[in-house]
Amino acid sequence: MCPLGKMRLTVPCRALTCAHLQSFDAALYLQMNEKKPTWTCPVCDKKAPYESLIIDGLFMEILSSCSDCDEIQFMEDGSWCPMKPGTAQSRREIHQRIRRRSKLLT
Repeated sequence: MCPLGKMRLTVPCRALTCAHLQSFDAALYLQMNEKKPTWTCPVCDKKAPYESLIIDGLFMEILSSCSDCDEIQFMEDGSWCPMKPGTAQSRREIHQRIRRRSKLLT
């Protein structure tokens, strides 16, 4: 969920200046700064100029894997699960896909 628009992220991003992992929606952030250019991170209030914005690949992956949920929960092992009630099988399949992809990255 985007801290700016309080809705599902479409393009998750954050600034290189940020120490947090929470993303905000890039399109909404750019629209807001077009009207009133403050370029401040909506999560931590640090400067977040256009040049320092990065797209969050992990959250892009999560958004594409879980198109019907608005919130997820991260587990201690780095895996995640959708917060919206769903079938155990679909959650298991999502976890398996993420674990396989995580192994490829390490």
